[in-house]
Amino acid sequence: MNKKFLIAAAALTLVGSTLSFGQTAQAATCVKVKSVIGKNYQTAQDIWRAQGFAVLPAKDGTGRGRSAWIDSNWFVTGQTPKAGSCVKKYSGVRATILKYTD
Repeated sequence: MNKKFLIAAAALTLVGSTLSFGQTAQAATCVKVKSVIGKNYQTAQDIWRAQGFAVLPAKDGTGRGRSAWIDSNWFVTGQTPKAGSCVKKYSGVRATILKYTD
């Protein structure tokens, strides 16, 4: 076989492998945030943790600064970052929550 052809083929293979690896590496570090709006706050935390995110303290949707002592008594009305956002794994996510009795 032609030596120049073999060198060119090897170079193309390496470039293709590098591009493929780079795309795979980026995909591995980027996770699409699932929507948890309307879900029970405990369930929302379970979903996010399963995705590899750190769940930050929730924000009280009434603005009164209440804390959720029993997470299952609350539901999610908003989330940061937005659902579908591509975020690095292990990033923090935060829910805005209301009590079922609000």
